Amino acid sequence: MDFGLSEPSPPTITSMPEEGAARQVMPVRTVVLCCDGLYQRTLVQRARSHFHLVGVVVQHPPQPSPSRRLDRLRRYRDPRAVLRQAWSRLALRPYERRGRELEDRLFRPDGLEPALPVDVPVHHTLSINGAETVDVLRAMAPDLILVNGTQLLREPILSLRPQIRHGIVNLHTGLSPYSRGANCNLYMVLEGHPELVGVTVHHIDPGIDSGDIIRSAQVPMEPDDNFETIDVRSFDVGINLLLEGARDLVEGRALRVSQWEKGKLFLQRTGYHYEPWQRLQANRLLKRGMLRDYLTHKAARDAGLRLVGSAEEGVAARGSLV
Repeated sequence: MDFGLSEPSPPTITSMPEEGAARQVMPVRTVVLCCDGLYQRTLVQRARSHFHLVGVVVQHPPQPSPSRRLDRLRRYRDPRAVLRQAWSRLALRPYERRGRELEDRLFRPDGLEPALPVDVPVHHTLSINGAETVDVLRAMAPDLILVNGTQLLREPILSLRPQIRHGIVNLHTGLSPYSRGANCNLYMVLEGHPELVGVTVHHIDPGIDSGDIIRSAQVPMEPDDNFETIDVRSFDVGINLLLEGARDLVEGRALRVSQWEKGKLFLQRTGYHYEPWQRLQANRLLKRGMLRDYLTHKAARDAGLRLVGSAEEGVAARGSLV
């Protein structure tokens, strides 16, 4: 089947300065699976400075089913719910303004929106797990797939894993195994655990953010942060961690650590339904002292926290390189 996927030219191997160290574009055939967002377009651009990018698959949100639309309408039958929704969006604006300022510095340094490449095949789909997506990926013939912002990968996509030399690697904006699912960092703040706000790079398996971990990290926090700035920074830290972890994987020096506990699963079916007022509440909690208290007692709060890829983890997991 011909999908019109012209073969991009192999990269010229050049040094890529990054954080004071020379980097080379690795001649590893790489595909990015993502949604079409600012952070994901940035991932695609940064991935090109690390790997030979041979394709991008962009998932667009499918139209909600009639039952899902009806469920959404039911939630707002109560006028108080409508008012809370409207008030929350209005009250969030000052916090979001701070987030946008950081977003501009980290993701729009030249004042322009990052764009998808015009010289690399880009496949758009409503079904990331559909048969057509599988055929497109086979035609792209990647050695490595990087994932962020799609729906949960299932069969038949997962059946491709044995054919992909370096595997399918996901960026999860949460700290696995402590938190898995959606909006993990938001719910960890709401539940009083800023020390568990982080990002995880892991192999894809049939579960939800449950695959073997390559790297994980906390999101750095500053005294004047709010939740919006922390959320923005999580993607900057996470994208870089994903690319560094993928380089480790290709070079044969990546850790592969099985998740050591189940942690919390933040999904609708487990009782966590996202609403904008939750972001407002998280911002207020941080402002009223949660962030100050955490930074003051950070060493004690972080005690016992296990991060993969840290110096301590490297010693503890010696021999589990892949």
